[in-house]
Amino acid sequence: MTILNSADFRNNFAQILKVVVKEKKPVLIGRFGQPKAVLVDVFTYNWQNQVVKLLGKIKHLTKEEIETLNILLDEKARNSLFSGLKDLEEGKVTSLSKFMRK
Repeated sequence: MTILNSADFRNNFAQILKVVVKEKKPVLIGRFGQPKAVLVDVFTYNWQNQVVKLLGKIKHLTKEEIETLNILLDEKARNSLFSGLKDLEEGKVTSLSKFMRK
């Protein structure tokens, strides 16, 4: 995880934001040598909220919710999902009908 002081963060915000969004790597922001905040991309933020929400009701999860939680917590599955989303964003996909014709 990248660690920056608040002045460096403020002076390089646009570049840092671009890296956080593209590489899905959080940045820890500190002030006076103490950690104060973490900047993460929206997808990761939503993913973390979903995990926390499911963990909050872990005793009452349905079979489908347990399966979703296992996928969210599995690093390999999460990395595959990020990779697929990146391919989609970059247009490196084909339609199902084109795929089936091959």
